Amino acid sequence: MSSEGIDKVLLADDDTGVRQTAAEILRLAGHEVLEAQDGMVALEMLESNQISVLVLDVLMPRADGIAVLEALDALPVTVVASAFAVEPDARERLGTKVFAYLKKPVPPDRLIEAVESALAHASQGGATAAE
Repeated sequence: MSSEGIDKVLLADDDTGVRQTAAEILRLAGHEVLEAQDGMVALEMLESNQISVLVLDVLMPRADGIAVLEALDALPVTVVASAFAVEPDARERLGTKVFAYLKKPVPPDRLIEAVESALAHASQGGATAAE
């Protein structure tokens, strides 16, 4: 949980419509959501905010989702959402850095379920573990 007692979710996706829709779904479910339009903005936001869960697209400009995960030593619990399959070698490189992989388009109930499971995992002090 963040220092203010509210869990923050960072949603990073370069598709404005997808990002804003997913953010609104999570807000309606009661979550505080920050938005990043690419990997570099996500990295900046991760440095300046206490994030509990990161929902991350794979293919983004400037720094893709894999580069974001590889750039950080300490990560919030991470959910990867992609329209494309994450290659087996990338999954192997990421190892336990990813809590769950979601295939876009992600149904609203599945997105909420994944984020809430990730938040529960984070609140238990769990390290990220692939689902």
